[in-house]
Amino acid sequence: MRTFIYGVVAAATMALAGVSSAFAQGHIIIVNVNAPGVGFNDPTPAAPVGGNTGTTLGEQRLNVFAFAANIWEQTLQPRTDIFVIAQFAPLGPNVLGSAGATSVFRNFQGAEYPDTWYTSAEADHLAGVDLNPGFADIQATFATAFPFYFGFDGNEGVLTDLLPVVLHELGHGLGFANFANEQTGTLLQGGKDIYSQYTVDVTTNKLWNDMTDAERQASAINVRKVSWSGINVQKDVPKVLSPGEPFVRINGASPQLLSFGTAAFGAALTPAGITGDVALVNDGVGATTDACEPIPAGSLTGKIALLDRGVCTFVVKVKNAQDAGAIAVLAADNVLADPPAGLGGADPTITIPSGRITLPAGNAIKAALATGTVNVTLGLDLSILAGTDRVKGLMMVAALNPVALGSSISHWDTAATRNQLMEPAINVDLTSTVTPPIDLTSSQMTDIGWFSDRDGVPDGVDNCIGSDTRPTVIIGTCNSKAGNDVQANGCTIADDVDQCAIDFPKKPLHYLACVAHKTDALRVQRVITAREQVGILTCTILNGLQH
Repeated sequence: MRTFIYGVVAAATMALAGVSSAFAQGHIIIVNVNAPGVGFNDPTPAAPVGGNTGTTLGEQRLNVFAFAANIWEQTLQPRTDIFVIAQFAPLGPNVLGSAGATSVFRNFQGAEYPDTWYTSAEADHLAGVDLNPGFADIQATFATAFPFYFGFDGNEGVLTDLLPVVLHELGHGLGFANFANEQTGTLLQGGKDIYSQYTVDVTTNKLWNDMTDAERQASAINVRKVSWSGINVQKDVPKVLSPGEPFVRINGASPQLLSFGTAAFGAALTPAGITGDVALVNDGVGATTDACEPIPAGSLTGKIALLDRGVCTFVVKVKNAQDAGAIAVLAADNVLADPPAGLGGADPTITIPSGRITLPAGNAIKAALATGTVNVTLGLDLSILAGTDRVKGLMMVAALNPVALGSSISHWDTAATRNQLMEPAINVDLTSTVTPPIDLTSSQMTDIGWFSDRDGVPDGVDNCIGSDTRPTVIIGTCNSKAGNDVQANGCTIADDVDQCAIDFPKKPLHYLACVAHKTDALRVQRVITAREQVGILTCTILNGLQH
């Protein structure tokens, strides 16, 4: 059973027909479908920059694509060629690019889950054959008018680094995406998909694949309560994310945490935090709460200023509040958007912390101020890794309210620190790395099965990727003749023995004690017999003596 999502132009299909047999297996191949003189074929002269030796605009663009493709190729080691239809073309305002799978497959040989959609690229890889010969696996389009940086060294300055943009979009086509409609909650042809198999709502404790359409629709806007359950991301989160989630708390008998988007300027939040009473700004001109005009001196002394988004820049608003004596600023959004974005801009003279809260939160504080005092704390919560949920401690995906098609769920949440490649927006601190301890994208690819060891346990719940699946437990050159069963956690008995060797290198007695402990437990559970345990321990002793 299979279906295809056709989005590739006819010219692209014809181009593929001429190149599909010309390349060796296991490469990510960029198929240029731009017309002469534009996009990848733009002849505008360009000076080499940041390791990119191209001498025309088109050549530099193509070099960045090839560089990104090589990073993914080396990371995923595909078993078949992956064809990417790519072009530069005019796109909408602030749209850097877009990409996705051209087709999806299910119930093919090698799939870890039945009746579950996989991207064409991953399905081909798991099957070991091209399931749709002559058609591309991924299509990608990037903005011609955007001021990109084409170097490979991350020195983009005020420009936008194209390399992480291409890595990000290729990531979607390779498998960092679901096939659900977040607005309606419906799945593609009513079928499960591999991404949704590890998307969990921590409020209901339900996987997206197990939900009704109505439940998925509600979950899609359950902000910061939808997370990734795959075990490999879980293992790598502590290596990648830093403790310290920014927060705003309304103090009182029933404290309330608010979604908060921090500013790119001013003082950073601290664990000690800043606490104060909230004061609504009044600049006396027009929309008096927008803080676009100077605020009377001293009117905000010792207060945390609440102001409204709109008209002027955030740095102007915050600077005016600071000049009036404010110790911090909350900027209330003027549109429904949860979680709220941060505040952009730069002004070295701003020395107080600030950030954005949602429109409903701003309205609620204003209503409370009309009848009394509102006291809040802005701070940094070191008890949580930034980017994980507060229920299970899992890496959050981007549940957005309202739904943003193309951004909702199929990205990491923007709370992540350090910033991650697969967040909805490209951040300036991104590198060309897709692996821990820098980035979690390869960990997600591991969960969905890119490194499947075909041991019968799906990789997203498999504690041992790349298991020793030989029929008997072999330690060094010694065959114990004990059956090498795969356990429920995805580890074989040989994996457990090997882990003891890893945990206790050059400590033969500790190594032997570890194996004895593990095999005792397996014998009690009747996974192995007493005779098999003796065989394993004998080989362990011999192996320890040899090392």
